[in-house]
This record gives sequence, structure tokens and C-alpha cells, in this order.
Amino acid sequence: MIDKVGGIILQDKKILVQRKNNNREECIIPGGKRENNETDFETLKRELKEELDVELLEAEFIGGYEDIAVFSNKPIHIQAYLVKISGNIKVQNEIKEAIWIDRNYKSKGIKVGSILGKYIIPQLIEKGLM
Repeated sequence: MIDKVGGIILQDKKILVQRKNNNREECIIPGGKRENNETDFETLKRELKEELDVELLEAEFIGGYEDIAVFSNKPIHIQAYLVKISGNIKVQNEIKEAIWIDRNYKSKGIKVGSILGKYIIPQLIEKGLM
């Protein structure tokens, strides 16, 4: 099973998603796999710096989710956190682009990863955050 930690960055009822340089259309939340014995916070801090060149200030756990990963078709588990960051977002490394999407992303032809579309975005909408 793929084990990841994801950061949910919200602004003006929109969520920041990113596309990787792997020619896939689907957008995912920032984050990644733990290295060595990292905590969730340490993983998020490192990944947000590597992918978006921002600093992680706070992280609030919102849930753990499981599904089949869109990129590899393997089982995936994501520990998801609402995060606060500082700095200007600048895509780096394996990230092709970062975009803000709202609850109407489907009508705009934007595709998202399975966990993001099935669980995270609906939960954010239900809580009035999107």
C-alpha cells in the first residue's frame, strides 16, 4: 500500500491542487511519502518546501482515506491535514503546475485524484470550506 501525507491549502473557498510532470491529467493535493521515520508534520514540511517552496506553519488533521491511486492503480492511504503556509507558491521538482480550484471544478473539465474527488472535496464542501 502507498502511504502518503497530504496538505490541504485553502484560500477564498478554493483548494490548491497540483499536476505532476508525469503527463497525467489528474490534480492531487501537495504532499508525499514519508522518508525514514518522519512524522506526518515533518513529511508535510519537507514536501511543501520541495514541491511549492513554502513553509508549513500549522497542520490540523482532518482524516485518513483509502482508495486506489490514479497514477499507479495500487491501494493508497492518505493522512490529510488542513495546513497554513507562508511564502509565495513556486512550483518545483516533479510539479508541473499548481492551480486553485473551486467546488465546480468538474464543470471546468478538471480531473482530480480518487481520494481528493471522493472524500476530501466533498468533506470540505460539507464543512462550508469550499
